[in-house]
Amino acid sequence: MDIAVRAAALGVVAAIVGLLIRKNNPEITVLLSLAASTAILTVALSLIGDVMEVAFLAREMSGLSPAVIRPVIKCVGIGIIAKIGADACRDAGSAGTASAVEFAGVVAALFTALPLMRTLLKMMEALI
Repeated sequence: MDIAVRAAALGVVAAIVGLLIRKNNPEITVLLSLAASTAILTVALSLIGDVMEVAFLAREMSGLSPAVIRPVIKCVGIGIIAKIGADACRDAGSAGTASAVEFAGVVAALFTALPLMRTLLKMMEALI
């Protein structure tokens, strides 16, 4: 909860400062947004170790192989990165680039999930 409060406070302060300086220096506003996003991500990444520990515990308890869990975790990471990148592009006023970043994220996630899809298809083939 403490991290969420700090992240929200930093985001609100950055947004307010961005509104104040947007008239005179819109370029600085984009840099401020990227700096605030980086700081918030750094704070959030301090929790990733605990999240990964629980994910690996769930994998061990379920008996699933790492080949099944790894693509899922990678796809989640790709989705987060693509969303943040696209939002940064939108903040900079480049909606077309934001759409391209989102599309690249979708394609990268699908590519990452290909081994999982192949395994699923082989399982389905064995059932038929």
